[in-house]
Amino acid sequence: MDVYIGIDVACAKDKYLPLVMCYWENGRLLPFPLANYHIKAPQGRGNALTLKDAENNAVADDVAGYIEKICSDYSVNPVRIGIDSPLFPRNNNQPRRLAEQALDRAGISCYTTPSADDFKEIKAKGHAHLEQKRPIQNLPHSMQIFMLLGFALYKRLNQIAPCIEVYPHATVKRLGVAGIHKSKGNQAELQLAAIAQHTGWPQTEGDWQSVNTICRGPMHDKVDAYSAAWVASLPEEKRTYFGEPNNNDAIWIPEVPAGNNVTIPVINTVPKAKQTSGKDHQRLCPACNTHVFKRWPFGWDAHAAHKCSGLKETAEIARKAEFKRKFM
Repeated sequence: MDVYIGIDVACAKDKYLPLVMCYWENGRLLPFPLANYHIKAPQGRGNALTLKDAENNAVADDVAGYIEKICSDYSVNPVRIGIDSPLFPRNNNQPRRLAEQALDRAGISCYTTPSADDFKEIKAKGHAHLEQKRPIQNLPHSMQIFMLLGFALYKRLNQIAPCIEVYPHATVKRLGVAGIHKSKGNQAELQLAAIAQHTGWPQTEGDWQSVNTICRGPMHDKVDAYSAAWVASLPEEKRTYFGEPNNNDAIWIPEVPAGNNVTIPVINTVPKAKQTSGKDHQRLCPACNTHVFKRWPFGWDAHAAHKCSGLKETAEIARKAEFKRKFM
């Protein structure tokens, strides 16, 4: 059986890499329940270590091993991988990548990909920042450092299956469901409902209840990873791009009509035993996948400190810090 993989590249310390693996069956793109897989996805090492090529290569090797183990266990064939990150640095003589210039013309915002020369300076500034014992959270270029991991993932995973660059934000812009940030309210569910109109999943109440099993992490990360897998699953004639593929500078999105009228199906997305009021704000705990927050994220600190079974730490303060670092 052929499978398609989507990766929402993240390097936050101890955060599980949002990785979704899907297959087409009877016109539906169905994900594996990887959150329940006996091996957990590799975890990020933080921006400080992501400045080091050796660390990124090690993470990429871990991700490759994770994918290969799943494919072996399920006897499936990986066909294509969608990576939500630039695959190469920008050319030194360009102000913006060709793909980014095309996004600009379409009114879709994105971070500028630094050039190889830029990244030399970024690494030097980052190392100097750390040597001066300055706070890691103030590390310069923190919103571009993750791209270094993206480069390493492409180099390693392209040995498993062809990789393409995707941009879930551009996809939901095309679908007409990018009005507010994906982490706000039920926006992630709205985006998934829009995607489901083309993938056939999720549709039923059982489908929606299984969304939390497709990978670990917050809902918006799951949706981004599933979106990446969807684009990867499409043949080239059913995709379109920003940029120039012949120059290894293209961001792919689905070739679908622009949309602007999507609603979330009236389906309970939490287990029946846990149903409460205020469904739009309910969210399963991204760590233990059992507790239901009535109004996410209210109450996360008490749950993390005393009850959550998905944390490694034991002391209350350390448990809250671990939860906040991974999921907030």
